[in-house]
Amino acid sequence: MFVPENLEELLQFLDSHQAGVHLIANGTDLINRIQRKQVTPKVLVDLSGLQELKYVKREAGMIRIGALTTISELIAPGFIEPKYSVFKEVAAKFGGPSIINMATVGGNICAASSSEDLLPVFLVLNAQVRVQSAKQERKISVEEFVKGKRTTELRPNEVLIETSFPELETGSTCSFEKVGMRNSLIIAFVNCATYLKLDNEAIEDVRIAFNRTSGKIPQRAKETERMLRGKKPNEQTLADATNVLKGELKLSSDFRVSEEYRTKVTCTTFKRTLRNCTEKLSGEKILV
Repeated sequence: MFVPENLEELLQFLDSHQAGVHLIANGTDLINRIQRKQVTPKVLVDLSGLQELKYVKREAGMIRIGALTTISELIAPGFIEPKYSVFKEVAAKFGGPSIINMATVGGNICAASSSEDLLPVFLVLNAQVRVQSAKQERKISVEEFVKGKRTTELRPNEVLIETSFPELETGSTCSFEKVGMRNSLIIAFVNCATYLKLDNEAIEDVRIAFNRTSGKIPQRAKETERMLRGKKPNEQTLADATNVLKGELKLSSDFRVSEEYRTKVTCTTFKRTLRNCTEKLSGEKILV
């Protein structure tokens, strides 16, 4: 176990010790994987003391979130504005108090699986991550950062230090829904995040992401997005978009749920999030 005192010491360590090194913040994901013998670290690097990576900032039109910011800190009173209530929607079904007090934003992204609730939200917010090594810094979109299940663009000598996204513009909002076996402490069958921007009651822009669209990592439903742009958010539009979505989805069965059920629930959560977005923006139900 190596416990760096600051980011500089961490980066120097990673520059000279790469093979078999696993980074751990509070361990809500990694400890379980170690217990199941899915990973066997040679060296654990404890990041939990790096207070410099715990922050939420508003700067130059961007929201910047430090990698070690916990879910509970992300939704604490004083967080930017009510228009970012999507993070409270995530936290409501993310887990119990012990989980949301320990799970970190950076850890959720780096876990890179369909179980990670923040990934669909960051996808629709056009978020990017900032990764750093001892010699350079890189900025990568979240969409490009997650390459496959449990696989990211992070190099052995790098650490994710920040996630950022553009502030929501006037007339735009975001919503999140999640469905699993229970109402809390859920590993999702389906989760969905939707970003919506309206102009004169028409859809100027929309971005939709699920924990699974055509694979086993969170992805956007880009064909459905294209169909919705420029349309009025009414029931006919919603029905047409759902049909496009059904054709875009390439889901599979697993030990949790069947392909048929997952497809049905995916369409339902999409409709819920789009309705939620229109209600947030208008203050009334546009889709009924």
